Order: sequence, then C-alpha cells, then structure tokens
Amino acid sequence: MSLLPIGVGAAALFALVAWIGPFLVRTAAPVLMRAPRLAVFGLLSVPLMWWAVVAALSLMAASLFKGPDVLPVPLAEVCQRCLIAASPFPGLAQVDTLVPVVLFLLFPLMLSLVSAVWGLYQQARRRKANSAAALRLRQDTAVADIDGRSLSIIDRQAPFAFSLPQKYGGVIVSQGLWASLEQNELTAVLEHERAHVDEGHHRIMAVVDTFVRPLSFIPLFAEVAASIPHYLEIAADDRARKTAGTPALASALLKIGQTSSVTDRLSGPYALNIAGPDRIRQLVSPASMTSGVLPVVALASVLAAFVTVFSSVFYSYATVLVTGCVMP
Repeated sequence: MSLLPIGVGAAALFALVAWIGPFLVRTAAPVLMRAPRLAVFGLLSVPLMWWAVVAALSLMAASLFKGPDVLPVPLAEVCQRCLIAASPFPGLAQVDTLVPVVLFLLFPLMLSLVSAVWGLYQQARRRKANSAAALRLRQDTAVADIDGRSLSIIDRQAPFAFSLPQKYGGVIVSQGLWASLEQNELTAVLEHERAHVDEGHHRIMAVVDTFVRPLSFIPLFAEVAASIPHYLEIAADDRARKTAGTPALASALLKIGQTSSVTDRLSGPYALNIAGPDRIRQLVSPASMTSGVLPVVALASVLAAFVTVFSSVFYSYATVLVTGCVMP
C-alpha cells in the first residue's frame, strides 16, 4: 500500500476544515440556532479535534518515515520497532527523509506542553481581570433579593446588564435598567444572565480564548471563535423566553440596545452581557432550517472523520503501551 493516498487524503481533509469550514459554519446557522447549546459543543469540538488529529498524525508519521539517527543506535532501533508495532498501518513501507524521527515524537509532546502552559497563563490572566472587576463593582453596587436569589444593582443610569462567574459577582444590573423595565422584562433579563452563570458559559469562553482564539489566523478557528459567543447568547435567550415569554425578552433587548462599551469599561473583558437587539429577528421570526441542513451534515462528517483518525491512531499506540510494548 502506498503512502501517497493517505497523505493526499489527510491534506484534502485539512484544507476542507481550514478554508471551507468557515463557509459551512456560517451557512449552517439556521439549523445551529435551533439547538444553540449543541451547536456550541459541536463547533468547539471541530478545532479541538483538529489539534488532536495533528498530534495523532505526527505520531503516525514517526512510524512511516526514516531519517538520520539522533538517538544512540540501540535506543533508536528499539523506538523504531516499537513505533512500527504500534502503527495502525503496519503494512506500509517506510519512506527515507532528511527529518530525524524523534522530531515527530517531540512535536505532539511540545504541542501539549505549550498548550498547557498557555492555558495556565490565560487562566491566571482571567482571574486577575475578574478579581479587578469584582473589586471595582463592590464599590458601587447594592445587593437585592429577587425570587430568593441575590442580585447586584450598580449605580449607573445607562441601561445594561451583564454577568461574571458567580464567585466574582454573578449577575449585575444597572439602576437605570432596573427602573426602566417592567416586571416581566426584568424576569427575562435576569433569566438570561443567570443562564450564563448556571450553565458555565464563562468556562466555555475560557476554553475558546485559550485554545481557539490564539489560532485565529486559521479561517476555521477565527469563525468558530466569533460564532460561539453568539450561540451562547441564543442559548441564554432560550431559557429567558421559556420563563418570561418572547415579547418580554424582545422588549427588554430593545430597551437595553448596544451597551457593550459601557459593560467592557465597568466589568472587564470577560463579562457576558445581554446587549444586542440584532437577536430580535431570531426570536420572533427564525429563518427556515432548510438551507442549513447540508452544511450541518458536512460539518458532522468532518468531525466524525477527525474522531475516527484520532481514535484509530491513539488506540493502536495505547494498546502497545498497555501490553508493555510487545514487539514482533
């Protein structure tokens, strides 16, 4: 069996995901908006599996290529035999290259190490920003009890509402918005923001900021990073309108308008806020799902292909490790 068809197939799949994927994400919107929470996890899985497949293919390449020996010869021979024994394609002939095999082994290790360090750095940065926002807000907020749950009301006349993770303050509503909303509109706003807190939307955004946004130079990663906040807002809208009704939520959105600059200044860059009357069309007259079916099927197929490649490669290597690297 030749290595060429596998290489061409892998290159075609990555081209599809990296360059055609954004078009699929955008055109799948009519379907994804009907199931926003599922859409968030599905979209997030595509770039994360892209990372996993890159690591898996690097391991596989280590068994398919031969290069100059960097390690001591006995150790290099043992590693090479072990890699060949674990390869999911043991019948393939090896190809001579000028690249030392050890680099293919170090690549997924370095990729994982850099990702872990970057994730810890981003986590520390988010904690610092959220702590600073919570300290700022404590100076101007009063706590009220609504429906048995505490709510922070900030002394500002601009109408806005946003949420931080519960430990940093949870839901915050401005005095101006509090005074301007009817009871059912206030219920809609609070349910929207509580959905962000209760359903862990801030943690999802932390994953996006750590593992997806840094690779936004890849079109698919940029599109996923831009789309997920939108679907989180729709998911929160779904909970709000189930409790307060669509008219109340739409009316509240109109009164809030676009206030992201105000909330950014007060709450830092990691708050989620309800602002955005552009979602009213989705609330009152959602688009037909017909045009989004094929793009969703294509995205699901790409994700299934990624899972298949990743699981087949790592199952083979895990089996060899579990059995003590028994070589033929």
